[in-house]
Amino acid sequence: MPTPMQSPAADGSAALPSLTLGTRTTRQRPAQNWILNPLQDSLFVIGTPLLVLTAALVLFRSLGAAAATSLIIVAHIIFTVAHHLPTFIRIYGDTELFQRYRWHFLMAPVIPLTFSALVLGYLNHRDYAVENFLYLYIMLALWDPWHFMRQHYGFVRIYDRHNVAPRALAARMDLWLCAIWFGYIMLASSAWLADLLSDFEYNVGLPFVRYLPVDAVATVIQVAGVAAVLTTFAYAAYLLWCRINGYYISVAKLALLATTFGVMYLAYVPNAWMQATVPGWSFKVGFAIVGLVHMTQYLAIVWRYNRNLATRPGAARAGWFQHLHRRGGWLIGAGYVIVCLAYGELVTTERAGRWIMSVLLAIGFTSTLLHYYFDGFIWKLRQQRNREHLSLDESPRMTEAPTTRPEASARSMLLRQTAYFGVPMLILSVGAFSILESPTVRSVDRMYQAQALSDAGRLDEALREARLALTSMNDEAVIAHKLAQLDPSAARQAELAFLIYNRSFYGHVVLPAASGRGITSADREAHRRDAGVAAALLEHALAQHTSLAHPGRLHFDRPDAERTLAAWQRTAAPIS
Repeated sequence: MPTPMQSPAADGSAALPSLTLGTRTTRQRPAQNWILNPLQDSLFVIGTPLLVLTAALVLFRSLGAAAATSLIIVAHIIFTVAHHLPTFIRIYGDTELFQRYRWHFLMAPVIPLTFSALVLGYLNHRDYAVENFLYLYIMLALWDPWHFMRQHYGFVRIYDRHNVAPRALAARMDLWLCAIWFGYIMLASSAWLADLLSDFEYNVGLPFVRYLPVDAVATVIQVAGVAAVLTTFAYAAYLLWCRINGYYISVAKLALLATTFGVMYLAYVPNAWMQATVPGWSFKVGFAIVGLVHMTQYLAIVWRYNRNLATRPGAARAGWFQHLHRRGGWLIGAGYVIVCLAYGELVTTERAGRWIMSVLLAIGFTSTLLHYYFDGFIWKLRQQRNREHLSLDESPRMTEAPTTRPEASARSMLLRQTAYFGVPMLILSVGAFSILESPTVRSVDRMYQAQALSDAGRLDEALREARLALTSMNDEAVIAHKLAQLDPSAARQAELAFLIYNRSFYGHVVLPAASGRGITSADREAHRRDAGVAAALLEHALAQHTSLAHPGRLHFDRPDAERTLAAWQRTAAPIS
């Protein structure tokens, strides 16, 4: 029996189609929609978090923590830039999209690319290391989590398209669940916020960490965790309400939510299961594998969009874009992935020569910034063309009417993007270059200098340098203590342990002896206690089986740490 057309419901949404059998009316359950097809969605969208996590666990077990970490992070770096290329392919291939946002696309590269060129030109002119350019990546570190969360939310909404519950309610429930869980996991990861604050402090001179109430952060994390649990219960109640009212519930959407946030929690948040299963796991590895998930999903959805775009008359740009995407198939799809990876490898691989690396750094930064920027407005599912080319059913409640507002002129768009990109880049640059021009000497370097002066017999200068080293230690200890509270990783605990020990050694042993005051019994007892605190921290760091390297000791390995720990424990032993 044929199914009647959908008719508007009382709330303005489309009602589910019904079948009339005599006097009995039943609702027909829609089939689950897919972005590619059931198998490919399971591999490249829904199941991707589990598959990538499993592959990472296998690498750790077979290669060891150090080799696996290196391989995963390199793959993440390449894939990060690789998945930018599909954005640019889509922009070039979609003629209507390019016409609609022409000045957005043409003007957007101007500011970041020009600014990058000026910064790198200055670094080369002053003979600074080109890696100093990476301070600008703080912008990307702030934008990246929001970008990933919005993509995940977009997939959730695609899978929920058959749900005819009131659109505002359905979208709000999905968004709150995604946003609150994502925010909680990012905060609970401990390393993300600590790394960001450390970059602000040491790379651009913005001392946010100094004034951050760490206890308040712990409270915020607890509140976020409670909010995530309560939101989950509220979402379960919403699903029950949908079931009672006969609204469609997408199993694919629920599976995607479970795999994504389950894997994110395991990969980001320190937990006993991961520590026991894969000793040596770190937040950086977790961030990398979730990034690989995001990039795989992105490659899949852009491939689907461009395939459909190429089959619609007049929608796609004629030539190679239309020819290759219309042919499609696994072979063309594999070629598409290979080309994207080649782009990522080209831009991210380290090359000989300062100027070549400068060009690649500028391109890589601009590519990432534009990817985030463009994705913010070209993928809105309310836009009819996006729904058409992703093969989503049309309904008035989900479609955004075509805009009649003329696009801004090239000049106004350039001014807008100057404020959007240029202002934050300028703020970061002022801080970064003030540090470059007047660098802060770290306490470790002052200690080495004091020792060298002492060995050369320049005792007055050695004493002055030792006092400066102690001053630096006092300042660094404030920051290191807060960062270690936020992120109790092995590296941060080892750094704090050295600061505690060295500050005590200089304050209670070196300076009293060098100044002629003499070392008192109170000095010895204070140093013994401090050595015990430092030893306990270092012992705890060693138990984590992750990298101990930190600023000032970039090659600090486990045997070095074990020798240091033994020496500190001897110093901390009670005096008989």
